[in-house]
Amino acid sequence: MAATTRSPASIYDVFLSFRGLDTRHGFTGNLYKALDDRGIYTFIDDQELPRGDEITPALSKAIQESRIAITVLSQNYASSSFCLDELVTVLLCKRKGLLVIPVFYNVDPSDVRQQKGSYGEAMAKHQKRFKAKKEKLQKWRMALHQVADLSGYHFKDGDAYEYKFIQSIVEQVSREINRTPLHVADYPVGLGSQVIEVRKLLDVGSHDVVHIIGIHGMGGLGKTTLALAVYNLIALHFDESCFLQNVREESNKHGLKHLQSIILSKLLGEKDINLTSWQEGASMIQHRLQRKKVLLILDDVDKRQQLKAIVGRPDWFGPGSRVIITTRDKHILKYHEVERTYEVKVLNQSAALQLLKWNAFKREKNDPSYEDVLNRVVTYASGLPLALEIIGSNLFGKTVAEWESAMEHYKRIPSDEILEILKVSFDALGEEQKNVFLDIACCLKGCKLTEVEHMLRGLYDNCMKHHIDVLVDKSLTKVRHGIVEMHDLIQDMGREIERQRSPEEPGKRKRLWSPKDIIQVLKHNTGTSKIEIIYVDFSISDKEETVEWNENAFMKMENLKILIIRNGKFSKGPNYFPQGLRKLGHLTVLKFDWCKFLTQIPDVSDLPNLRELSFQWCESLVAVDDSIGFLNKLKKLNAYGCRKLTSFPPLHLTSLETLELSHCSSLEYFPEILGEMENIERLDLHGLPIKELPFSFQNLIGLQQLSMFGCGIVQLRCSLAMMPKLSAFKFVNCNRWQWVESEEAEEKVGSIISSEARFWTHSFSAKNCNLCDDFFLTGSLNVSHCKHLQEIRGIPQNLRLFNARNCASLTSSSKSMLLNQELHEAGGTQFVFPGTRIPEWLDHQSSGHSSSFWFRNKFPPKLLCLLIAPVLGDSGFSRGFLLQGEGQVHSTSNEEIV
Repeated sequence: MAATTRSPASIYDVFLSFRGLDTRHGFTGNLYKALDDRGIYTFIDDQELPRGDEITPALSKAIQESRIAITVLSQNYASSSFCLDELVTVLLCKRKGLLVIPVFYNVDPSDVRQQKGSYGEAMAKHQKRFKAKKEKLQKWRMALHQVADLSGYHFKDGDAYEYKFIQSIVEQVSREINRTPLHVADYPVGLGSQVIEVRKLLDVGSHDVVHIIGIHGMGGLGKTTLALAVYNLIALHFDESCFLQNVREESNKHGLKHLQSIILSKLLGEKDINLTSWQEGASMIQHRLQRKKVLLILDDVDKRQQLKAIVGRPDWFGPGSRVIITTRDKHILKYHEVERTYEVKVLNQSAALQLLKWNAFKREKNDPSYEDVLNRVVTYASGLPLALEIIGSNLFGKTVAEWESAMEHYKRIPSDEILEILKVSFDALGEEQKNVFLDIACCLKGCKLTEVEHMLRGLYDNCMKHHIDVLVDKSLTKVRHGIVEMHDLIQDMGREIERQRSPEEPGKRKRLWSPKDIIQVLKHNTGTSKIEIIYVDFSISDKEETVEWNENAFMKMENLKILIIRNGKFSKGPNYFPQGLRKLGHLTVLKFDWCKFLTQIPDVSDLPNLRELSFQWCESLVAVDDSIGFLNKLKKLNAYGCRKLTSFPPLHLTSLETLELSHCSSLEYFPEILGEMENIERLDLHGLPIKELPFSFQNLIGLQQLSMFGCGIVQLRCSLAMMPKLSAFKFVNCNRWQWVESEEAEEKVGSIISSEARFWTHSFSAKNCNLCDDFFLTGSLNVSHCKHLQEIRGIPQNLRLFNARNCASLTSSSKSMLLNQELHEAGGTQFVFPGTRIPEWLDHQSSGHSSSFWFRNKFPPKLLCLLIAPVLGDSGFSRGFLLQGEGQVHSTSNEEIV
């Protein structure tokens, strides 16, 4: 609950040393009560020593077991040999860490130091009484001198109120006790960098503001451990501090009033604060703490009401205060407008292995024979500190064989200790959210968010977005790059919850995912109406086998809504499908991805509402039914990586937006386009041995970008005039291609193309080119690295960028043509030419380290900059040229131009 105020080695917070006859029933009695009221555990001899004990040994032990000693040096303190022995013991323990606070009560400190006045008289009497014990006398004198030199408190009647004097002592004691470091972890691996990040958010150096920060993440990551480490680091900077642990649990057990009273007692130093309602507690926190600089940490918050009752607004606390909230639910922080947050991450591989070793072997090094199983444990734990600590501790002192056996068990049935911690977040969900979580954990982890929402929408109406958001906020799932992800142990927790519903009869569960369980149900026909989702991926099996099953197995599964089978090879087809799966007319998404046994896509004409059809990486697929080409509502067609597919049916898909045929490495001809299709804006054709883009290709009237990579010898038979939006071309490693607008005009208009281009974007690469203005819709020409390019003819007037770097075969006539006066007058054109020396076609003069260049005696009037320099590692001219006068360019470099 509230953090303990004593270190493990201490029993008492304070030991009181005093002369009973002087102050027991006055000052010392009042001081003891004030300390006790603040919850400070204080030793006073008349209450703590049982009768019959020897006084001196018992007192000596009590002093050693205390953290602070307060010595009340009154008028007659030195007259007691007992008190002086006690003082000697106190000062000896000071060397071992005991904090000694002297209180000079109606006594001048100089009298104690120099043994004058009552202290001088007392020591004179001791001199006579113990004249044979000179060593003892010397220890007493030294003790009095030493204690008088310590920083403490001096009270004199009439100078101040005694209660205020006592209050100042209690305040210091309270601060000193609160500074005691709390226990963080036995092995605080990987904490350092996280503590630094949180401290940056706290900005402890800013004294005029109040900051509330949140630390969030899934259970078992070490949020509490991190908060403890931060607390120890910064507690010294505050007037008072309180670390309130297990807010969720304690709030459920005892209510909010209990938590509020603990906080008030700790930060105000008052005992027995009784509240009639949480509203009264909130009001008291606001009014009593608004002038105090406090550090308050609320650990494991799970409800908004807890924050409302304890840290309503930043102005409830004094300037410079800091509040830290740890929670699994990020939405609580959003709701409370906590803007500064830190998400605790899993440990990396190295830190995870280190933490496991410390827990398993109590040292960082281990017997090499354990290395393999240690790495498997680290992989299983997926960086979760909780799992690493529990598994490591449970297997401490065990043999490698015992480790191996334990890991096999954990894979089948996760550790109860781990599940108990992780399940807290699941228990906090609503009933429908629990079902969504179990659907994802059991069957849909790793799917696209859009797919999950689409598949489950029929089960949970239109609330899917809200449910997913709740799971993300509670750190049960994450959505990264559109994929629904989940920590492996969170998934194991969900699957174990589902398995426990019917441990021995999987056919009575709502969700099935284990190949072993599914085969058992299908083979023996033990399914029931409780089954709603079946997901199985046979590719995770070590061996390929044909599933022998009962073809009537689906008959009893009348409530089956979702069936996902990956890479399954069945001995026969089903005789019956449940009603929930026979509404094929409403099917909108059909996927056969990675089905390595699939050889043919069947007739899909009965699926008029299909919007997405995907069969990527079906390595055995050889035929696609023609009906695919006439699905009017189809928006996405994906055949990526079907390596045995040699032909594709004609397409008339007016709604199609995405067509993916890349890496169909046996497909030599692009499919015929039977009518205008305006929704495909970009087409990537990579890794195809395609021989021809047909004349009907021009029916892709909405196409804006065409990219071909490694497509061998290609012939393009289409009219660019029919594709008005086509503005970007990218041809990479296409060995040879030919553009033919019509067979009759081939000799007149066509161009035979050969290219070894490494890169093409918004450009055109060729060996001999006859180009027209209509072709250059972007006004840029990039033929860099076209080693066989010799001649360019018919350059259009709207050319603005020309790059011919590394075109070693380009003729001088083509270069000269590019620099003709008409282009210069058009203005704004940029040129990049090849060469390792000043080209012969460029007029120049050299004089020492300076060179002059002339462009046919007339400088282009709108050319703003000429850069002659090495580019991307190619040798070329030196850098540093200056434009001067009538088109003359002078080198300003001290390097010689080559």
